[in-house]
Amino acid sequence: MLDLEKAQRTSLTMQVESSLKSALIVGALRPGARLITKEIADQLGTSITPVREALLRLVSAGALHATPAQAFLVPEVSRERYNEINQIRKNLEGMAVRAASENMSKDKIRELRIFAANTNEAMKSGNAEQALQANRVFRFSVYNHAEMPTLTALIEQLWVRIGPCYNYLYPSSEDLTRVHNYSDLLAALEEGDAFASERAVWRAIDEGANIVHKQFFR
Repeated sequence: MLDLEKAQRTSLTMQVESSLKSALIVGALRPGARLITKEIADQLGTSITPVREALLRLVSAGALHATPAQAFLVPEVSRERYNEINQIRKNLEGMAVRAASENMSKDKIRELRIFAANTNEAMKSGNAEQALQANRVFRFSVYNHAEMPTLTALIEQLWVRIGPCYNYLYPSSEDLTRVHNYSDLLAALEEGDAFASERAVWRAIDEGANIVHKQFFR
């Protein structure tokens, strides 16, 4: 007999984990923030068990630290750790866009252009959370077209680990208005140019890193 209660709890745990990952990626949770299980459960309108399970999964993934006092901490990110993660990102995200460039179609490019336009508009507004959310949608839409789900999951893990660095941008930031507009990445993908696609995503990573080095590590 299927354990429906366990299955439902697992599904709920995954939903909570997804919400927490999203908050980490867009910098909604600052480095050093203390996360209390009951408070998160109350905010999400759920029981403590799936929240705790989701938090423990994030601890296992290196995205959070557990404390003896039944609390969880968003890790501080050192300059060295940030640079290391970005170097790994270049390799993995470069691999993803190279593969994606071989799977493009007119419909896929059309959809990506819409997501890129949404990202540009959000960045022009200077609203950090809106811009970072839109940027995430665009970038992972590209990576999903690589049709390599394990690779995409690894990239997401790295974004989760450095996302809290972007908390300093809240509630708004002029730096976002000067971020890459993705026109060269879109052109490379449309041409099916794997080399140019890789270089374009490297530039995007470097531009984001320049903002972090300028503000977060100053």
